[in-house]
Amino acid sequence: MAGYTGDGYLSIKGMKMFRLAALAFLTLSSFAVEANDVTDAINNASQHYQAGELSQAAAQLDYAATLIRQQKAAEVVKAFPDAPTGWQGRDADTNVAAGAVLGGGINVSRNYYNDQHSIDIEMLLDSPLLQAFTAMLSNPSVIVMSGGKLVKVQGLNAVQKTEGDQFELQFVTNSNAMITLRGDTAAQSVIEQLANAINLKQL
Repeated sequence: MAGYTGDGYLSIKGMKMFRLAALAFLTLSSFAVEANDVTDAINNASQHYQAGELSQAAAQLDYAATLIRQQKAAEVVKAFPDAPTGWQGRDADTNVAAGAVLGGGINVSRNYYNDQHSIDIEMLLDSPLLQAFTAMLSNPSVIVMSGGKLVKVQGLNAVQKTEGDQFELQFVTNSNAMITLRGDTAAQSVIEQLANAINLKQL
């Protein structure tokens, strides 16, 4: 799978590649989704199914699921912490993939910056890509072999890794969301501060 090393670790380079791939997904701009849009799609799917129009029924159900993921993405944005003192935060970006694209998924990211450094936080939810990373977290020897270090973030197992002047922190929440923070090694303390300030209950 692209972006993973031979032992299943999702590298810094791999995550950057995934982010570019995510932009190629079926991306929906942020807007309020009316509840009746979802129910209308479900009702249309039922009508198509009863008429034996299975392809159309599946398409309508996928559309309804995508709208629901969009609503979820709007909630996930609220989990991002405020910018630390001396830093600023850009508006969050949301990318919602349809179920037909790699099984669907939600990718939400936000950038924090100051005059010298930049930090990115990415949250990946409802994606089959989480399985490989979750399996790796259960095997500390694999983490060490891949150049990572097992640490704790808000009581959860996390992988800390440094590649050149880049620092990365990854962990999976109890709600099955993978969170990745990356930035300059000089900003490591701020990255750790942001990781511990994420509102996991919002996920």
